[in-house]
Amino acid sequence: MKSVFLRLMCITAVLFVLPFAGKSSGEPYDVKDPDACVLNFSILSDSHIEGNNFPRYKVFNHALQNVKQNQSGNDAIVFLGDNTMNGNLGESILFHGTAALLLKNETVLPVMGNHDIGNGQGNYQKLQNRWYSYTKAFFGKDLNTPYYYEVIDGYYFIILGTEAQTVHEMRMNEAQFSFLETTLAKAAESGKPAFVFAHFPMDYATDESGEETDRLTNMLAVYNREHDLFVFVGHTHMPLYLFWSFHTDDGFPETYLPRLTQLGGDNDHELLDDTGTGLEVEVYENEVVLRGRDFYRGEWKYDTADEAMCEVTYQLKNPIAE
Repeated sequence: MKSVFLRLMCITAVLFVLPFAGKSSGEPYDVKDPDACVLNFSILSDSHIEGNNFPRYKVFNHALQNVKQNQSGNDAIVFLGDNTMNGNLGESILFHGTAALLLKNETVLPVMGNHDIGNGQGNYQKLQNRWYSYTKAFFGKDLNTPYYYEVIDGYYFIILGTEAQTVHEMRMNEAQFSFLETTLAKAAESGKPAFVFAHFPMDYATDESGEETDRLTNMLAVYNREHDLFVFVGHTHMPLYLFWSFHTDDGFPETYLPRLTQLGGDNDHELLDDTGTGLEVEVYENEVVLRGRDFYRGEWKYDTADEAMCEVTYQLKNPIAE
Protein backbone atom coordinates (compact mmCIF):
# COMPACT_ATOMS: atom_id res chain seq x y z
CA MET A 1 0.00 0.00 0.00
CA LYS A 2 2.87 2.38 0.81
CA SER A 3 4.41 1.78 -2.63
CA VAL A 4 1.10 2.44 -4.37
CA PHE A 5 0.58 5.71 -2.49
CA LEU A 6 4.15 6.83 -3.15
CA ARG A 7 3.86 6.10 -6.85
CA LEU A 8 0.50 7.85 -7.14
CA MET A 9 1.75 10.92 -5.28
CA CYS A 10 4.84 11.30 -7.45
CA ILE A 11 3.10 10.77 -10.77
CA THR A 12 0.33 13.21 -9.86
CA ALA A 13 2.87 15.88 -8.93
CA VAL A 14 4.93 15.36 -12.10
CA LEU A 15 1.86 15.65 -14.34
CA PHE A 16 1.75 19.34 -13.38
CA VAL A 17 5.45 19.84 -14.18
CA LEU A 18 5.83 17.93 -17.46
CA PRO A 19 4.12 20.51 -19.72
CA PHE A 20 6.66 23.17 -18.68
CA ALA A 21 9.56 20.92 -19.75
CA GLY A 22 8.31 20.74 -23.34
CA LYS A 23 8.65 18.10 -26.03
CA SER A 24 11.94 16.62 -27.18
CA SER A 25 12.99 17.69 -30.68
CA GLY A 26 15.10 14.57 -31.17
CA GLU A 27 14.39 12.29 -34.10
CA PRO A 28 13.76 8.52 -33.80
CA TYR A 29 16.93 6.45 -34.00
CA ASP A 30 17.91 2.81 -34.21
CA VAL A 31 20.71 0.33 -33.61
CA LYS A 32 23.34 -0.02 -36.32
CA ASP A 33 22.02 -3.34 -37.62
CA PRO A 34 18.47 -4.11 -36.41
CA ASP A 35 18.44 -7.54 -38.04
CA ALA A 36 21.66 -8.68 -36.34
CA CYS A 37 21.42 -6.94 -32.96
CA VAL A 38 20.59 -9.45 -30.20
CA LEU A 39 20.49 -7.04 -27.23
CA ASN A 40 20.56 -3.29 -26.76
CA PHE A 41 20.23 -0.99 -23.78
CA SER A 42 20.74 2.65 -22.77
CA ILE A 43 22.82 4.00 -19.89
CA LEU A 44 22.39 7.42 -18.24
CA SER A 45 24.38 8.70 -15.28
CA ASP A 46 24.41 11.49 -12.71
CA SER A 47 21.13 13.24 -13.51
CA HIS A 48 21.48 15.27 -10.29
CA ILE A 49 17.85 16.42 -10.29
CA GLU A 50 17.63 19.44 -8.00
CA GLY A 51 14.57 21.37 -6.95
CA ASN A 52 15.95 24.83 -7.74
CA ASN A 53 17.39 23.97 -11.17
CA PHE A 54 14.60 23.49 -13.70
CA PRO A 55 16.94 23.49 -16.78
CA ARG A 56 18.56 20.36 -15.36
CA TYR A 57 15.15 18.71 -15.06
CA LYS A 58 14.32 19.74 -18.64
CA VAL A 59 17.46 18.00 -19.93
CA PHE A 60 16.53 14.87 -18.00
CA ASN A 61 12.97 14.96 -19.30
CA HIS A 62 14.00 15.36 -22.94
CA ALA A 63 16.64 12.65 -22.59
CA LEU A 64 14.05 10.11 -21.43
CA GLN A 65 11.75 11.10 -24.28
CA ASN A 66 14.55 10.41 -26.75
CA VAL A 67 15.43 7.07 -25.14
CA LYS A 68 11.88 5.97 -25.91
CA GLN A 69 12.37 6.80 -29.60
CA ASN A 70 14.70 3.86 -30.17
CA GLN A 71 12.93 2.04 -32.99
CA SER A 72 14.31 -1.33 -31.84
CA GLY A 73 13.06 -0.70 -28.33
CA ASN A 74 15.17 -1.03 -25.19
CA ASP A 75 15.97 -4.28 -23.45
CA ALA A 76 16.96 -2.20 -20.42
CA ILE A 77 17.59 1.36 -19.25
CA VAL A 78 20.25 1.79 -16.58
CA PHE A 79 20.65 4.81 -14.26
CA LEU A 80 24.17 4.84 -12.79
CA GLY A 81 23.34 6.72 -9.62
CA ASP A 82 23.29 10.30 -8.33
CA ASN A 83 19.84 10.51 -9.83
CA THR A 84 19.10 13.36 -7.41
CA MET A 85 21.32 15.99 -5.83
CA ASN A 86 20.25 15.55 -2.22
CA GLY A 87 17.86 12.60 -2.23
CA ASN A 88 15.10 14.71 -0.68
CA LEU A 89 11.37 14.26 -1.30
CA GLY A 90 10.94 16.94 -3.98
CA GLU A 91 13.89 15.73 -6.04
CA SER A 92 12.83 12.10 -5.68
CA ILE A 93 9.32 12.99 -6.84
CA LEU A 94 10.69 14.65 -9.99
CA PHE A 95 13.10 11.83 -10.84
CA HIS A 96 10.92 8.81 -10.09
CA GLY A 97 7.63 10.30 -11.22
CA THR A 98 9.10 11.36 -14.56
CA ALA A 99 10.77 7.98 -15.08
CA ALA A 100 7.52 6.19 -14.26
CA LEU A 101 5.58 8.26 -16.80
CA LEU A 102 8.07 8.43 -19.66
CA LEU A 103 9.60 4.94 -19.30
CA LYS A 104 6.38 3.07 -18.73
CA ASN A 105 6.72 -0.70 -19.33
CA GLU A 106 10.52 -0.43 -19.65
CA THR A 107 12.97 -2.54 -17.66
CA VAL A 108 14.76 0.04 -15.52
CA LEU A 109 17.85 -0.83 -13.46
CA PRO A 110 18.77 1.82 -10.85
CA VAL A 111 22.16 2.13 -9.18
CA MET A 112 22.54 3.85 -5.81
CA GLY A 113 24.82 6.91 -5.89
CA ASN A 114 26.37 8.87 -3.02
CA HIS A 115 24.06 11.85 -3.62
CA ASP A 116 21.00 9.60 -3.50
CA ILE A 117 21.75 8.76 0.13
CA GLY A 118 22.94 12.06 1.59
CA ASN A 119 26.39 12.51 0.00
CA GLY A 120 28.37 11.59 3.09
CA GLN A 121 25.89 12.91 5.65
CA GLY A 122 23.07 11.32 7.60
CA ASN A 123 22.30 7.79 8.72
CA TYR A 124 23.32 5.35 6.00
CA GLN A 125 20.80 2.65 6.87
CA LYS A 126 17.88 5.06 7.05
CA LEU A 127 18.74 6.74 3.75
CA GLN A 128 19.45 3.40 2.09
CA ASN A 129 16.02 2.13 3.16
CA ARG A 130 14.45 5.23 1.66
CA TRP A 131 16.20 4.45 -1.63
CA TYR A 132 14.87 0.90 -1.44
CA SER A 133 11.31 2.20 -1.02
CA TYR A 134 11.51 4.29 -4.20
CA THR A 135 13.21 1.51 -6.12
CA LYS A 136 10.41 -0.87 -5.19
CA ALA A 137 7.57 1.57 -5.87
CA PHE A 138 8.77 2.72 -9.28
CA PHE A 139 11.01 0.05 -10.73
CA GLY A 140 9.61 -3.11 -9.15
CA LYS A 141 12.87 -4.03 -7.39
CA ASP A 142 12.24 -5.37 -3.87
CA LEU A 143 15.79 -4.94 -2.54
CA ASN A 144 17.47 -5.24 0.83
CA THR A 145 21.04 -4.69 -0.41
CA PRO A 146 22.50 -2.02 -2.74
CA TYR A 147 23.73 -4.82 -5.00
CA TYR A 148 21.63 -7.18 -7.10
CA TYR A 149 21.47 -8.74 -10.53
CA GLU A 150 18.89 -9.27 -13.23
CA VAL A 151 18.95 -11.66 -16.16
CA ILE A 152 17.60 -10.10 -19.36
CA ASP A 153 17.26 -12.36 -22.39
CA GLY A 154 19.90 -14.61 -20.84
CA TYR A 155 22.42 -11.78 -20.18
CA TYR A 156 23.56 -10.98 -16.65
CA PHE A 157 23.24 -7.35 -15.54
CA ILE A 158 25.14 -7.02 -12.24
CA ILE A 159 24.71 -3.94 -10.04
CA LEU A 160 27.21 -3.08 -7.28
CA GLY A 161 26.77 -0.51 -4.50
CA THR A 162 28.54 1.05 -1.54
CA GLU A 163 27.69 -0.17 1.94
CA ALA A 164 28.74 2.89 3.89
CA GLN A 165 28.00 6.61 3.93
CA THR A 166 30.82 7.63 1.61
CA VAL A 167 31.45 10.38 -0.96
CA HIS A 168 34.34 9.00 -3.01
CA GLU A 169 34.61 5.37 -1.93
CA MET A 170 32.66 2.20 -2.69
CA ARG A 171 32.76 0.09 0.44
CA MET A 172 32.03 -3.60 -0.15
CA ASN A 173 31.58 -6.20 2.56
CA GLU A 174 32.27 -9.91 2.37
CA ALA A 175 28.68 -10.69 1.39
CA GLN A 176 28.89 -8.44 -1.68
CA PHE A 177 32.18 -9.95 -2.80
CA SER A 178 30.63 -13.41 -2.44
CA PHE A 179 27.58 -12.23 -4.40
CA LEU A 180 29.76 -10.93 -7.23
CA GLU A 181 31.86 -14.09 -7.40
CA THR A 182 28.78 -16.33 -7.46
CA THR A 183 26.94 -14.20 -10.03
CA LEU A 184 29.95 -14.05 -12.35
CA ALA A 185 30.12 -17.85 -12.22
CA LYS A 186 26.49 -18.01 -13.34
CA ALA A 187 27.20 -15.51 -16.11
CA ALA A 188 30.11 -17.62 -17.32
CA GLU A 189 27.81 -20.62 -17.62
CA SER A 190 25.47 -18.61 -19.85
CA GLY A 191 28.21 -18.19 -22.47
CA LYS A 192 27.11 -14.57 -23.00
CA PRO A 193 28.74 -11.25 -22.14
CA ALA A 194 28.23 -10.01 -18.58
CA PHE A 195 27.61 -6.35 -17.75
CA VAL A 196 28.61 -4.76 -14.43
CA PHE A 197 27.27 -1.38 -13.31
CA ALA A 198 28.30 0.80 -10.36
CA HIS A 199 28.19 4.45 -9.46
CA PHE A 200 31.83 4.50 -8.36
CA PRO A 201 34.70 3.41 -10.61
CA MET A 202 36.19 0.05 -9.72
CA ASP A 203 39.36 1.56 -8.24
CA TYR A 204 37.20 3.58 -5.83
CA ALA A 205 36.41 0.37 -3.93
CA THR A 206 38.77 0.83 -1.04
CA ASP A 207 39.41 0.44 2.64
CA GLU A 208 42.31 1.80 4.62
CA SER A 209 44.63 -0.93 3.35
CA GLY A 210 43.46 -0.78 -0.25
CA GLU A 211 42.78 -4.51 -0.22
CA GLU A 212 39.19 -4.11 -1.41
CA THR A 213 40.35 -2.32 -4.56
CA ASP A 214 42.88 -5.01 -5.42
CA ARG A 215 40.40 -7.77 -4.67
CA LEU A 216 37.65 -6.27 -6.82
CA THR A 217 39.75 -5.30 -9.83
CA ASN A 218 41.58 -8.63 -9.76
CA MET A 219 38.32 -10.59 -9.63
CA LEU A 220 37.00 -8.76 -12.69
CA ALA A 221 40.30 -8.98 -14.58
CA VAL A 222 40.60 -12.74 -14.00
CA TYR A 223 37.04 -13.25 -15.20
CA ASN A 224 37.67 -11.15 -18.30
CA ARG A 225 40.63 -13.28 -19.40
CA GLU A 226 38.34 -16.08 -20.56
CA HIS A 227 34.88 -14.52 -20.58
CA ASP A 228 33.40 -11.31 -21.95
CA LEU A 229 32.89 -8.59 -19.34
CA PHE A 230 31.99 -4.90 -19.62
CA VAL A 231 31.92 -2.41 -16.73
CA PHE A 232 30.10 0.94 -16.71
CA VAL A 233 30.50 3.59 -14.00
CA GLY A 234 29.56 7.19 -13.23
CA HIS A 235 30.51 9.65 -10.46
CA THR A 236 33.51 11.34 -12.09
CA HIS A 237 31.52 13.37 -14.69
CA MET A 238 34.21 12.68 -17.28
CA PRO A 239 33.27 13.99 -20.75
CA LEU A 240 32.23 11.26 -23.16
CA TYR A 241 33.38 13.21 -26.23
CA LEU A 242 36.85 11.91 -25.39
CA PHE A 243 35.28 8.49 -24.94
CA TRP A 244 36.76 7.49 -21.62
CA SER A 245 36.89 3.74 -21.94
CA PHE A 246 39.78 2.28 -19.98
CA HIS A 247 41.23 -1.20 -20.12
CA THR A 248 44.55 -3.01 -20.25
CA ASP A 249 45.62 -6.30 -21.75
CA ASP A 250 45.29 -7.90 -18.33
CA GLY A 251 42.31 -5.86 -17.16
CA PHE A 252 38.74 -5.32 -18.29
CA PRO A 253 36.83 -2.69 -20.30
CA GLU A 254 35.56 0.05 -17.96
CA THR A 255 33.62 2.95 -19.44
CA TYR A 256 33.16 6.18 -17.48
CA LEU A 257 29.93 8.02 -18.26
CA PRO A 258 29.60 11.79 -17.95
CA ARG A 259 26.98 13.74 -16.04
CA LEU A 260 23.75 13.69 -18.05
CA THR A 261 22.71 17.16 -16.89
CA GLN A 262 26.07 18.88 -17.31
CA LEU A 263 25.28 22.61 -17.25
CA GLY A 264 27.44 25.71 -16.88
CA GLY A 265 27.29 29.46 -16.45
CA ASP A 266 27.01 31.55 -13.29
CA ASN A 267 23.88 29.76 -12.06
CA ASP A 268 24.56 26.32 -13.54
CA HIS A 269 21.70 26.86 -16.01
CA GLU A 270 23.59 27.10 -19.33
CA LEU A 271 23.54 24.26 -21.85
CA LEU A 272 26.98 22.92 -22.79
CA ASP A 273 28.06 20.75 -25.72
CA ASP A 274 28.32 17.77 -23.38
CA THR A 275 24.83 18.23 -21.92
CA GLY A 276 22.52 15.24 -22.36
CA THR A 277 25.23 12.67 -23.10
CA GLY A 278 24.67 8.99 -22.41
CA LEU A 279 25.50 5.65 -23.96
CA GLU A 280 23.85 3.09 -26.21
CA VAL A 281 25.15 -0.47 -25.94
CA GLU A 282 24.48 -2.93 -28.76
CA VAL A 283 25.32 -6.63 -28.65
CA TYR A 284 25.90 -8.66 -31.80
CA GLU A 285 27.01 -12.24 -32.39
CA ASN A 286 30.71 -11.38 -32.48
CA GLU A 287 30.99 -7.93 -30.95
CA VAL A 288 29.68 -5.34 -28.51
CA VAL A 289 29.36 -1.77 -29.77
CA LEU A 290 29.29 1.29 -27.48
CA ARG A 291 27.82 4.43 -29.07
CA GLY A 292 27.81 7.85 -27.44
CA ARG A 293 24.51 9.68 -27.80
CA ASP A 294 23.26 13.18 -27.02
CA PHE A 295 19.85 12.22 -25.66
CA TYR A 296 18.89 15.85 -25.00
CA ARG A 297 19.27 16.95 -28.61
CA GLY A 298 18.50 13.53 -30.06
CA GLU A 299 21.80 13.15 -31.94
CA TRP A 300 24.72 10.74 -32.04
CA LYS A 301 27.78 12.06 -30.25
CA TYR A 302 30.92 13.11 -32.12
CA ASP A 303 34.42 13.93 -30.93
CA THR A 304 34.74 17.70 -31.15
CA ALA A 305 38.44 17.38 -32.08
CA ASP A 306 38.19 15.33 -35.26
CA GLU A 307 34.42 14.91 -35.73
CA ALA A 308 34.76 11.14 -35.43
CA MET A 309 31.75 9.42 -33.96
CA CYS A 310 32.10 8.44 -30.30
CA GLU A 311 31.95 4.73 -30.90
CA VAL A 312 34.00 1.77 -29.68
CA THR A 313 33.69 -1.83 -30.88
CA TYR A 314 34.88 -4.77 -28.79
CA GLN A 315 35.34 -8.15 -30.42
CA LEU A 316 33.95 -10.92 -28.25
CA LYS A 317 36.21 -13.72 -27.05
CA ASN A 318 33.24 -16.07 -27.12
CA PRO A 319 30.81 -15.49 -30.02
CA ILE A 320 27.20 -15.71 -28.95
CA ALA A 321 25.34 -18.86 -29.91
CA GLU A 322 21.64 -18.02 -30.08
